[in-house]
Amino acid sequence: MDRSLVINADDFGYDPASADLVLELIDEGCLTSTTVLALAADLSSTRTAALAQLADQGRCAVSLHFATNSERGRDGWQPLSEAGRRLAEPDGTLPVSAALAEKRADPWIMAEELQAQYDRAVELGLRPIRLDSHCGTLYGLHTPPAPPLPSDPRSAATRSTATGRRPDNRGPMEVAVNFCQHHQLGFRLPRSTRLLAGPYLPPWLRRRHTAAVALADHSEVALPEESTTNPFPRGLIPHYAAMRAQYLWLLARLPEGTSEIFLHPGAESTWARRHFGRGWDKRVWEARLLRDPAWLDALDVQRIRLVTTW
Repeated sequence: MDRSLVINADDFGYDPASADLVLELIDEGCLTSTTVLALAADLSSTRTAALAQLADQGRCAVSLHFATNSERGRDGWQPLSEAGRRLAEPDGTLPVSAALAEKRADPWIMAEELQAQYDRAVELGLRPIRLDSHCGTLYGLHTPPAPPLPSDPRSAATRSTATGRRPDNRGPMEVAVNFCQHHQLGFRLPRSTRLLAGPYLPPWLRRRHTAAVALADHSEVALPEESTTNPFPRGLIPHYAAMRAQYLWLLARLPEGTSEIFLHPGAESTWARRHFGRGWDKRVWEARLLRDPAWLDALDVQRIRLVTTW
């Protein structure tokens, strides 16, 4: 089989030490891509300049890591658009809960905040060529469809007048695909969810996925065959060897074509341990994996070609 693989580091900008580590791993050839948190306060011009240089040299690709929520255990992020403020908590930061952020967002808010985060990445000298979603809010993972409501006597036109906006029935994945088409970006929407979710994808989410893939194909938005990772938190991973075995298992099952394995390599630092404790182990282990001779040998033995994009 002709198998190509993007090895991606998510969360560039999450913390300075980890951003430096990602730059080192790209320079060593262990990573071929990274996703940038454009709203991260720690996203310095020095680091983004170094990343842009690596991208210009063809050594990595840059994706926009769109975020509508903060994360537990660290300072919150702030939205970058006026519309995005509707997602925020009273203190102005995005909610920790991805489900709450997804519930608050409508297609107009998503589109406005997407554009603001994209513009911020460009201002920093980066040229994103793909889009993906922090915590999955662009995929509608957290909001199953509501049961049908009794018919509303008010017309759509009346409702749009009340809100000041036209009615928009798009789901988040449709917003994302339309944004990618407009900016000529690829999208982290795998054609197959076999390696990411197996048989456990709920029927309602499977239907959304099928419709979004069809829309992406119609819009000529590039998609990977598979996009997968180790989805388990540190508490369910007994030790490094168990995590490595799962990644090697994924590697052996990649299909023909171009797929992606994404990880969250993190640097061992006082800041990280103070904020995340034992939970940070997994990020440290994922950084270790990318330099592990067993991982590098498996890529070679299985003749998997590393590429920067699909």
